[in-house]
Amino acid sequence: MEYQIEGTTMQTLVLQLRRGEQLYSETGNLLMMSDAIRMTTTGGGFGQMLARGLTGNSLFLNVFEAEEDGAEVMFATRMPGHIVPFDMRQAYEVVVQRHAFLCAERSVSYNAGFTLKLGRFLGGNGLMFNTIRGDGMAFISVDGEVVHRTLRGGESILVHPGHIAAFRGSIEYEVELLKGVRNLLFGGDGLYLIRLTGPGQVWLHGVSIHNLRDALSVPGSR
Repeated sequence: MEYQIEGTTMQTLVLQLRRGEQLYSETGNLLMMSDAIRMTTTGGGFGQMLARGLTGNSLFLNVFEAEEDGAEVMFATRMPGHIVPFDMRQAYEVVVQRHAFLCAERSVSYNAGFTLKLGRFLGGNGLMFNTIRGDGMAFISVDGEVVHRTLRGGESILVHPGHIAAFRGSIEYEVELLKGVRNLLFGGDGLYLIRLTGPGQVWLHGVSIHNLRDALSVPGSR
């Protein structure tokens, strides 16, 4: 498989597959494909469908298989932003915000994430993470500019949950409720932030889709 990322402020991912190669994405990410691509839709079993549904992910996955060499398929970002590739042979595990996943080779697993710590559910959509791991390429879509940080062991940053795109599996994360009555009532940035602690790499959305929605809303339209 060969790939190319095209564009500037609204990028597209162009993949050329050899005969028999396969990749998959959630529904709604496809831009176009050549006649030599065969697309099928799968749920991956009831358990996986249930897990994806409960975490707000697409119930089904689209699988794309090349029927001849040079078959082409393209994916687009959901809003102005950038595409980040991951070679999973060099990244054992990456935790991805549920709307950031774009596509991956079939040799890469994509699992809907659950968390057992009750406090993490306070984040709603912002804390629904999925995990990708395996042997192959995976791609995510980052809204706006890519804000990238590499954290040393024990080093922490506090992040608004709507801006988290992905982080290495070695990163620890936990919810921190904002302190102070004024912050809680008048801060305007929600009730909590997410503490990410290294070692590992972090990729953040430069634009929060929720903030963009509010900025584009017409006064009096609600």
